Amino acid sequence: MPAHLIMKQSWRHLIMCARLLLLATLCTIQVLLLPAFSVEHPLAPPDTSSPQATIRSFIENVNESHHIVMTANEGYLKEPGLFPSASVKDQVAPGIILFERAMDCLDTSEVPPRLEQDAAIEGTILLKEILDRIDIPPYDQIPDADAVEMNKDLSRWTIPNTEINLVKIIEGPRAGEFLFSSETGARLEEFYNKVKTLPYKPNSTEGFYRFYISNPGQILSSKWIQRLPDSFKRIYWDQALWQWISLGLALSIAFWIPYTVLKWNQQRAVAIEPPQRTWETVIPPVVTILSLITVDYILDELINITGQILFLSLVVLESLLWTVVALTIFLIGNSVAEMIIAFPRINSQSLDASMIRTVSRLLSLAIGMTTLVLGIERVGISLIPILAGLGIGGLALALAARPTLENIIAGLILLVDRPVRVGERCRFGQREGTIQEIGLRSTRIRAVDGDLISMPNSKFSELELTNRSRRNCMLLRQTLGLRYETTPQQLNVVLANLREMILTHPQLLEMKGSEKEARVRFVNYGDYSLDIEIFVYVDTVTQPEFLDVQEGILLQVNDIVQAAGTDFAFPSQTTYLAQDLGLNQNLMEQS
Repeated sequence: MPAHLIMKQSWRHLIMCARLLLLATLCTIQVLLLPAFSVEHPLAPPDTSSPQATIRSFIENVNESHHIVMTANEGYLKEPGLFPSASVKDQVAPGIILFERAMDCLDTSEVPPRLEQDAAIEGTILLKEILDRIDIPPYDQIPDADAVEMNKDLSRWTIPNTEINLVKIIEGPRAGEFLFSSETGARLEEFYNKVKTLPYKPNSTEGFYRFYISNPGQILSSKWIQRLPDSFKRIYWDQALWQWISLGLALSIAFWIPYTVLKWNQQRAVAIEPPQRTWETVIPPVVTILSLITVDYILDELINITGQILFLSLVVLESLLWTVVALTIFLIGNSVAEMIIAFPRINSQSLDASMIRTVSRLLSLAIGMTTLVLGIERVGISLIPILAGLGIGGLALALAARPTLENIIAGLILLVDRPVRVGERCRFGQREGTIQEIGLRSTRIRAVDGDLISMPNSKFSELELTNRSRRNCMLLRQTLGLRYETTPQQLNVVLANLREMILTHPQLLEMKGSEKEARVRFVNYGDYSLDIEIFVYVDTVTQPEFLDVQEGILLQVNDIVQAAGTDFAFPSQTTYLAQDLGLNQNLMEQS
């Protein structure tokens, strides 16, 4: 390449670098030359000792805050890049402090906690817009601290020719201060609509409200928004068109994500078993909670929806949020119960499992309802009257469902007393069977004849229950009937051999001096037999083993009786034939 072309190209590169360096220098100087605002006492509250002090504090703080914010905003728009620099943020900080002081001049004690911050911000700007358009008496004509001290009864002052009131707070942490009343705050939008066509007074914060409602982030403007076409920045019902579009997109995404997760969860639930299935039912509401919190933040902080649209959106979103939180608490309680029941030692059909589910659900329901009531109250909705109405209706329902409640209470009694458990054999009333399931309403028993009996808990708990499965041994009790032809010697041999058999049998308990004492006794002269009682305990708790031991003993008894030369008696009658000799003749003659 020729030398003169190389020199020409190098010269162009040098000029371009110089231009870029100059531009960067100018931007840096511009930022450095921004006025450095500061607040002398950043923690000091506004002076609200009198109506005059409150109005003065309010107007002066908003004016200075507006000046700081607008100056910093102009510097930000001249900066390169899309986001404000740290220097611009430092410039804005004092303006935020002063604006918060002005907010403290309004009584927002009647505003729900969730809406209080937004109501205070918007109320402050609306009130300043109103005061910038109406006539206010000179400060020396407004009651000051001396006038308040002299007139102890002064508790309210109204700006002439308006319904804007300043009231003296009677109780609470701000008692004795004069603030713009909560009634005035509730009507500020109404007042603004009546005066918004009036011209601004000199030295006012002109356009502050429009700047606030049309910009995201509440403080600085946005270069993104500045680059939008003018049609997107037009105001409709106190919101810019781009805000309406953003609102629709945010709400659509916020509800589409939980819906998608719910459909996925329903398809997945078919292939999994508890307790994993119950835990995965918590996923959709948790995702819904995160979505609602996110869209709440986007609407309030990023898009900066204002006015009634904001308050309506917050009420709906917060109500949904706390409803889903209550549902999530209930589902978590149910999942914890299923996780406990999943332990091998707890039968999923037992009364223990039913009571674990019920207690967990009732506890989680109580916590969830309490959370719902407290959460909903944050947006000004009180559920107390509704709950009171439900209480009256619940009483009527309880009376109508009295048998069901009785069964539930009886189920609780069975839980505490634990007379039987699932799988145990018991005798109830005149029947006997094995417990199959114990629920809150009824108990199912498999009878010895194979019938499945379902009995309400209220009736089952009133029966005399004999738990066969909890015996530590089983009683063998037999009565042997020997023939009357049995001689005393034969009877003694039978008794001796039977006693020896009991003493030597490995599975028979012979514990003298205790409740399990065994015995073999000649106990009765029967109608047709000599009765011998065998009373002994078998060292087993299972019916099959007991029957096996009993069978062996009865066979030995037969051998012992046969070996003694006697036999068992059976029902019989003996007929005696004799001639009647009549009455004694000597006794008859004497009479």
